[in-house]
Amino acid sequence: MSIFHQYDIRGIYGEELDEKFAYNLGKAVVAYTKAKSIIIGYDSRFGNLKLFSAFAKSVTEQGVEVVHAGLISRPMLNYISWKHKYDLAVCISASHNPKEYNGFKFILRGKPFSYETGLNEVESLMKKDINYAKAKKPGKIISIDFIDEYVKFLSNNLSGDCKNYIKEKNLRIVADTSNGSVGEIMRRFLLVNGITNKLLFANPDGAFPCHDPNPLNPASTIILSENVKKFKADVGVILDPDADRIKFVDNNGDVVDNNYIDCLIVEDLLKKRKGATIVHDLIARKILTETIIKNHGKSVDSRVGSVNIGYIMFEKKAVYGCEVSGHRFFDNMNNLDSGMMSFVYLLNSLYSKERAGKKLSQLWKKYDIYPDLGEVNYKLAEGKDKQKVMDAIQKYYNDNKKKLNVISISNLDGVSIVTGMYWFNVRPSNTEPLLRLRAEGKDKKALEQLKIELEKFII
Repeated sequence: MSIFHQYDIRGIYGEELDEKFAYNLGKAVVAYTKAKSIIIGYDSRFGNLKLFSAFAKSVTEQGVEVVHAGLISRPMLNYISWKHKYDLAVCISASHNPKEYNGFKFILRGKPFSYETGLNEVESLMKKDINYAKAKKPGKIISIDFIDEYVKFLSNNLSGDCKNYIKEKNLRIVADTSNGSVGEIMRRFLLVNGITNKLLFANPDGAFPCHDPNPLNPASTIILSENVKKFKADVGVILDPDADRIKFVDNNGDVVDNNYIDCLIVEDLLKKRKGATIVHDLIARKILTETIIKNHGKSVDSRVGSVNIGYIMFEKKAVYGCEVSGHRFFDNMNNLDSGMMSFVYLLNSLYSKERAGKKLSQLWKKYDIYPDLGEVNYKLAEGKDKQKVMDAIQKYYNDNKKKLNVISISNLDGVSIVTGMYWFNVRPSNTEPLLRLRAEGKDKKALEQLKIELEKFII
């Protein structure tokens, strides 16, 4: 089934994914996971209540109890499922995808449930169309509101220095919640902690009249940047509809690179937790690795993808993980990700005793030292094989090591090559027929020339 992806299920609602699909999915999920307690929530997308009803109906028919968490961010669901030890957490959402999409994400016994860890078996069961026997005693559906508990948890993670700063100064925040599910969570968090604020697009609306729901789209941050300047805010934040992806804007209204935010957080974190391990995707900015090492931390590369980072965090007992896309992972969240916890950690970093009084615009500039190309996506011509393209690039660099001053070649995720002048990674998209290029180096002209050279293989 084309809507089963590496990390979740995602498709166009009403065409690729509907109530019948949700009903059959519920049967297959229970059959495979043997879950006895399931918590279900959803973001603001169209069709969520219908999908919830269909999924919950099939689950309760199997005798399983369902806790209905209602409109909820995915990270909040992560926290609740882990804290209260639910067997399975289900979030009905398509994350930052356009309004036409919907989907399902799962946390199974505290860990992400991905295609590699069993979602493939669920797909196989659905293809077999098994007629499952209904339980003699159906499960119940109980509704519980967990927002206050989650807000308290977030607030308890604010440092003493940060809380003192908020009391003494007039901290001003503009928050854009993208008409998703985190508006009420953000409102209560800011209110409880006495933070002066302006909320944008806080009402849930599956049409997303605000802007493109993906914070990584530069057009999505235009309104936020304008409001930060008008409101004279210290920081601006924007989250996607299920609130796992976050982006920050400084006091001048400038969008800050996610890895520069990570550098700020890591510097502060490693003062308190010396020698700790930090996990990041292999396409992270070079300055992030340098910052981790400079502050006596252990830097660990991961394949791109939230599931991959989460599992490495468990394996390495890491304290923090981050992706270029704006996902961040925390050991105090059972190594799961949270956009709101990212916000908390940044506030702690900005308003520590060492940094209090300095503006975000002053602090992030010191990390902006290596030119980069950003992410460049290439749609391959029909019939062109992604793996063959990557193999050809690798062969060229392997055959010309001395001439190109090649330092290392890696296949952790696609092909990554480091030379004396630059590094780059070419990898296939997990969800689209694309090759993605990221490159960074010492010289912008060298990077532009590199792009031209690589496009000879790709195009």
